[in-house]
Amino acid sequence: MSTTTVNGVRLRYDVQGDGPPLLLIAGLGLSSLAWAAAVPRLREGYTVVTFDNRGTGLSEVPPGPYPIDTLGDDAAALVEHLGLGPVSAVGWSLGGSVLQSMLVRHGDLLTKAVLLNAFPSYTGVQDAWLDSGLALRRAGVDPVAIGIHGMPWAFTPRLLADHTAAQAQAELARKDPHPTTLEGFEAQAAGLRVYDSRADLPSATTPTLVLTGAEDVLTPVAQSVEIAELLPHGTLQVLPRGGHGMLVEYLDDTLAAITAYLGAAVGGVEA
Repeated sequence: MSTTTVNGVRLRYDVQGDGPPLLLIAGLGLSSLAWAAAVPRLREGYTVVTFDNRGTGLSEVPPGPYPIDTLGDDAAALVEHLGLGPVSAVGWSLGGSVLQSMLVRHGDLLTKAVLLNAFPSYTGVQDAWLDSGLALRRAGVDPVAIGIHGMPWAFTPRLLADHTAAQAQAELARKDPHPTTLEGFEAQAAGLRVYDSRADLPSATTPTLVLTGAEDVLTPVAQSVEIAELLPHGTLQVLPRGGHGMLVEYLDDTLAAITAYLGAAVGGVEA
């Protein structure tokens, strides 16, 4: 675990494994712990870089809002600091917005990109979803209860119908040693809900996989289709199973798709 200061903000990061460099960018309000299940597999074939976006984990929480382009500049500056570029990168949800910003503004630092459960701009439904999450946090509701309330947006009935598994997943919020503060969540949310990549994506030149699950109700398949159509070198892949939390619920299938596109050996299997 290391820290560095980029763009005037202290970021916590970690580098594991050996192989081509791979940057992982987490979603809204999530620290690098979001990748905990994936990193042990990915580090078998890649030099994996995880980090806490500003406002989360052990990174600094400066006053918000945090524009998506600012978060993208943070990630680019971290790559430059580490001297690993150009890198492949995977951005999940908000991380997918951050990675879209990098594709437009820092394409020279990227070899390939995977946009996982991403979206080009917010819809009215996504605004309402975010408003409800903010209201619960501002009211001081228990984080486990917040997690259970949000599960239908992230997971499929396969997990939701197993209340023991669903409860265990929600309890992870209580075990987070460095939970995201309300200030950090609000600052990220404010930048996310106004981000719109549609006008700029046609200028991106990095080969990009737009990966989603057919059961994603938070960022529907139509949004991934829109991104893929706007990217000059975009490839759409829709897995038959999985929702917004497919990296958790369908880890094997999701990692297989990612590594097949990026091209490396993971878990003893050649991608």
